[in-house]
Amino acid sequence: GAILMYLAEKYNKFYEAKNRNVINQWLMAQMGTIGPMLGQHHQFHHYNPGKSQFGEERFFKIAKRLYGELDERLSSSKYLAGDDYTIADIATWPWIARHKWHDVGLKDYKNLLRWYLEISDRGAVIKGYDFMNKGEAIPKI
Repeated sequence: GAILMYLAEKYNKFYEAKNRNVINQWLMAQMGTIGPMLGQHHQFHHYNPGKSQFGEERFFKIAKRLYGELDERLSSSKYLAGDDYTIADIATWPWIARHKWHDVGLKDYKNLLRWYLEISDRGAVIKGYDFMNKGEAIPKI
């Protein structure tokens, strides 16, 4: 988050001053909740299934809740912090790009799906997803 803030300020992109408080709120939501909770879901559900029923169930429920909260926000906003693509979207999108690992069903969240697919079509996102030049394609639905 701090690196994104630094780069956005340095290059004056994706972090407009008029909307900075809302951008920061969604960036902090990613850093404090979305990333850590989906990361735990990855550990229990994707990397170590069958090791802890409690962990798998807990973080699956949290993942579903987060998808719902993001979908609700995106029902009234084109992007997380408003009408413009910002560092909040840049920080959050990669976690949702692992939607197949989550087994939540991205297609069940129409606003989150719209946001995900729209960002998936950005040239820089496509390039960044395959930053190691291994032919990695962004997961669709």
